[in-house]
Amino acid sequence: MLKHIFTLLLFISFKTEAQIKRHLEVVARLEMPSGPGENGGTVAQNQRNKSIYATIAGNKSYSMAVFNVLYELESPPDLAQLYDIRGLWYHPKLQTFMANAFGSSGWVQYIIDKKGIPYDAKVVYGGQRQPFPQSVGQFSPKENLVYFLKGSTAVAYDANSGDPVPVKNKLLKIGYTKKSPPPADQAIDSFSVLENYNSTTLIYTGISQSEFGLLNVKNREVELYSAADGLLTARLKIPEKIPVKDKLNFAYCNNHYWFYDNVSRTWAGLR
Repeated sequence: MLKHIFTLLLFISFKTEAQIKRHLEVVARLEMPSGPGENGGTVAQNQRNKSIYATIAGNKSYSMAVFNVLYELESPPDLAQLYDIRGLWYHPKLQTFMANAFGSSGWVQYIIDKKGIPYDAKVVYGGQRQPFPQSVGQFSPKENLVYFLKGSTAVAYDANSGDPVPVKNKLLKIGYTKKSPPPADQAIDSFSVLENYNSTTLIYTGISQSEFGLLNVKNREVELYSAADGLLTARLKIPEKIPVKDKLNFAYCNNHYWFYDNVSRTWAGLR
């Protein structure tokens, strides 16, 4: 009897450890219109019509593209961002998109037509409302907060004012799991720059106990962390053919992990 119990415990332990890592596969592609720009900005979804919005970062004249649920381009090929934005998210109360722009350019609110195509934009909160000029914002609709990556911390800003909310910051304990937590006496410099990770982009998945994600460039993995305790809960392996970058070019929406290839001007969606 004891032998059977021991065998079962070993099986459960192995299964739990095995589930922490899986391989992602390409299931969707967004082909951006031709034009300038080397870096993918972000990918976001319109929660009303489920269209997907993708951007090229670097200049207000660079492409923003809108795709339908079949990932077909439905916006004009010359559609521009109008502001030099980095993060982009759909604000359900406003029923339109918000974005954080580069540097001290502030947060932008888009004006969209009935089809969801942006045709104008305005700055609603001025100044740098993000940790660094290139920071990419990620929206948590449940908390009505926008998160940015600062070192190993997800720093929170109020989605309705653009103001920091330090009490909602989440420390991510990089590489540590429940099975291997950090030592109790270890001092963590939560704002020090992470080596071997994408430094501009934190993703917010909304997945219970795996709400936040980081791109480990060295290991070619997406690491998911729990908002409750900041511990690592999953590692998602990225196929070798998918380019990974240490800034920008990485996003999450519609349950897909998105990676931008500047050679083909294509966002690949992985699951």
